[in-house]
Amino acid sequence: MTPAKCALLAIDLQNEYRSGAAWPCVDYEGVLARTAALMAEARAVGVSVIHVQAWVPPEARAGCTLQEATIAPEHRSAVAESDAAAICAEVAPMAGDLIHLKRWPSAFRETALEAKLREMGVEELLVTGVLTDSCVTGTVFDAVYSGLRCWVVKDCCSSMTEMMHRTGLLNMANRLYGGGILRQAEALKALRGEPHRLWRCTRPVEFPYTAEALDRMYDSL
Repeated sequence: MTPAKCALLAIDLQNEYRSGAAWPCVDYEGVLARTAALMAEARAVGVSVIHVQAWVPPEARAGCTLQEATIAPEHRSAVAESDAAAICAEVAPMAGDLIHLKRWPSAFRETALEAKLREMGVEELLVTGVLTDSCVTGTVFDAVYSGLRCWVVKDCCSSMTEMMHRTGLLNMANRLYGGGILRQAEALKALRGEPHRLWRCTRPVEFPYTAEALDRMYDSL
């Protein structure tokens, strides 16, 4: 990872993923705490922090007809102006941070995010957020196929079950061309310019996982 070319991307760290909310994520408080520490280190070394926020106003929901017809109002996510869609206080944006609103799972779909990153000179993304198997995956794959190198921080991501998180991460690893996966402790070292350990993608489908091998493969990353 090259901090001088990197930005930290925090995807959808919003209240609706807390325990007891509509979409509770596993160890969400831990994810928020680890991500907050990562953000603090990024700011300290001059790495930009970008908050991706799922935020859909009522008039924009007309483009999601199948979703709207399927999901009951109380299960709708990213409702603009709602407390549920607000960014969690633990990782609240600070002066100098950027906030990027999106309406689709990928932060790159129908947005100016790629152009903004190019303007900033960003070539690599340090990725955190939820849900691992949905918005994180969609954003990472669009970034990779746009030529951006992605480093996914595995313990700063989560989903609604541990299995969903682990399979989501392995699915990304199987196509994470040019990038890799690391833990928060190693990401902190990388931001400081210290020697750090990570797994780096060198070929497609390195992890043809089965139910029996899932945990072993996940723990190897």
